[in-house]
Order: sequence, then structure tokens, then C-alpha cells
Amino acid sequence: MMLSVRGLTVSYGPIGAVHGIDLEIGAGEIVALIGANGAGKTTTVKAIAGLLPFGGSVTLDGTPLRPGAAERNLRAGIALVPEGRGILGRMTVEENLLMGTYCRTDRRAAAADLAGMYDRFPILADRRAGLASLLSGGEQQMLAIARALLSRPRLLLLDEPSLGLAPKMASFVFELVASLRADGLTVLLVEQKARHTLKIADRAYLLELGRVVTSGPARALADDPVISQTFLGGRPLAAEAPSGG
Repeated sequence: MMLSVRGLTVSYGPIGAVHGIDLEIGAGEIVALIGANGAGKTTTVKAIAGLLPFGGSVTLDGTPLRPGAAERNLRAGIALVPEGRGILGRMTVEENLLMGTYCRTDRRAAAADLAGMYDRFPILADRRAGLASLLSGGEQQMLAIARALLSRPRLLLLDEPSLGLAPKMASFVFELVASLRADGLTVLLVEQKARHTLKIADRAYLLELGRVVTSGPARALADDPVISQTFLGGRPLAAEAPSGG
């Protein structure tokens, strides 16, 4: 497995937020963390990214990752798109994107990748000289994802990428995540929108109160009657008509 998490615990002072989570991600997979607010999803990805102290072990390709070592983890190939996007509003769109390349030494290739991001997200090319704060919510999410991709990650952590977006833009984000897997990228996706998430994920873990309560292939979880009743509005995913796009 590319990423292996064993017995992960995280506390905020005396308050335990994550209680012994185990999870694995294989190369080229989309693995989802689903669950309600307060389930521990964001805390888990922040710990993996190196932004929080933790107990237990996190290894990337067999190499242990240390708590609180975010820059080292980024250089190792882990990029996080945080909840709320984390864009730098007083900087231009292009300056934000260039922040995604600061750990890279291959400047020529980085410049080519930047041009590629403008091809992939034409709206960012149109607004490259404008302040990032002037972008819409959906455009800011594109910017945050593009910035993370410019670090050339092997593992992309996406924390609530559809949060606050209009339905059309949220659908675009889910389609984008699916296309990243087709490009060979490995993704850990945190989402409350379980129905959309399970459609594109390979496997999923359901978190509740800081613990994994069940896990397995995304399709199997989507068709589980208890999960569909709790998280999918009572309808198994398999009962839905295929999407037209």
C-alpha cells in the first residue's frame, strides 16, 4: 500500500478527536472518508499531511512520517487541499499557483506544468493577474486544486472540496477528482456528500466520533441498507438511474 495508517490518535488538549484509526490507500486509488460533522475526517487528513501531532504510525511507501512535518511530507509527495481552500486572497491567481511549485527544483518543468494548469482551467488563465479573493467559490476551489497539483504529488488529500459550492460546480469538482485517478494520481477524499463520493471512490471508510465504524468497496457501502438510510437519504446507490454526465 502507498499509505498505511495504524492506530492513529489525535487530541486537541484533553479532548480526543481520533481514536485508533486504521486505513490504507493503494497507488492509483480514490479512497473516501465519509461521515457527519465531528466524525474526525478533517483531523485525520491534517495529521497525515503533517499539520497535527498524532499517536500511532503513518507510513508512505514504507517510510514513517513524523507528526508536525508538513513541509517534509509535501516534499515526500503529499499535498493537501484544505477545507475552506486556503487560497491567499491578497495574492494574484498566478502567485497562488506559483506557491505550489516552491518545493520543486525543476524550474523548466514547473513552468511547463503551470502552462498545463492554465490549459486545464482556462478561467484561471483568464484571471491570472487578478486577486485570488475576487474569484468565485468554485473558481477558488479550482485554484486550490491546481496549486496542489503543481507540487506533483503522489498522494492528494482533498478535504471537503464541494463545500459551499453550487450543485453544478460541485458536480464539476467530483468529475475532476475522477479524472485525476485516470491520470494515475492517488486521492484521499474527505466528503460529507456521501452519495456523490461513493460514485467515484474505489473504497471508503465511514467515520463516526473519531473511529472507523465500517469500510470496504465504495459500491458495497453505497448499497448497504444501514448506510444508505443514514447517509444517502434511504436510497441505495444501485437503485439510481445511471447519470448522464
